[in-house]
Amino acid sequence: MRGVAVRVLAGLFAASWLVLPGFGAIDLSVTWNADWPQVLEAGWGLFSTVLVGAAFVLVALRPRDSTPAIVQLVAATAALAISAVVAQETELIALVSLLAIQTYIVDRLRGRASTARAAPSVPRSSRLSRSLLVVAAVGLLPWLTYALHMWELNRENRFDSDITMGIDHYSVQGALALCLAVLPILAASRREARPFMPVCVSAAAFYLGLVSFAWPSSPAGLDRGWSAAAMGWAVALLAVTFARHRADRETTLPPRILTMSTTGSTDSRPRPCQSPATAQPSPGATERDRPEGSPTRLPVNGRSAKRGRL
Repeated sequence: MRGVAVRVLAGLFAASWLVLPGFGAIDLSVTWNADWPQVLEAGWGLFSTVLVGAAFVLVALRPRDSTPAIVQLVAATAALAISAVVAQETELIALVSLLAIQTYIVDRLRGRASTARAAPSVPRSSRLSRSLLVVAAVGLLPWLTYALHMWELNRENRFDSDITMGIDHYSVQGALALCLAVLPILAASRREARPFMPVCVSAAAFYLGLVSFAWPSSPAGLDRGWSAAAMGWAVALLAVTFARHRADRETTLPPRILTMSTTGSTDSRPRPCQSPATAQPSPGATERDRPEGSPTRLPVNGRSAKRGRL
């Protein structure tokens, strides 16, 4: 019953961030409309859909394996809270409270089911992805700089921004940038966070760079050089993530127990226990390889004859 409840509620919470009050899909739908601040709309839409909505969808589909979704939701909540303080956007507290309550509810309902099934034992060194950590480190400073710039613009109460439910979009833009900086580092250090969290970050970063590249003069937009860099970073993050995910899966595959025959071929089929008297040697076996006490076949006029033990 708890599994059904968490699926239903997580689905409803995902819909709330895609439509109302999250406005995720609605804002993304106007990112190519010249009448709107395209990059700011993309930022709000990506935060609501890719970071929050997708996480609730994962909880709804796989409650027992939704630990990375919960971690991402907690990180998104913290990013909004930090943004509300640094950007001095008190109206953002409403979204912070909503997301915190929703995250708490689904996490409590899924209970300890997600931790009941322990992850396969793997070497400790395989839990840290050094390659993913390098890519994450490359994007850390640029995304943090972008977040600080968005919060500074939010404090200026600029006329070129967009307001949704009394919330300035610059503050959410800063929260998105903070998530893009932090989530890849968490994914590099937490094996269970891969590939979900880096895929979400890669999708958000690539789309934000694409919209900025198309609308370089849009409020909160990156210039075309940084837009191309954001898209390239997103592609690199995705490639490294799936390469590491493949390596992680290979380390958890059960080893095949193979038996080598005397001819060098492999055969994993179980063989019944045989006594020395009934054991049949392999076709390429020599006299030395035959079991002690086993009968020996000698060719006689094109036929085989048995010779007993001497």
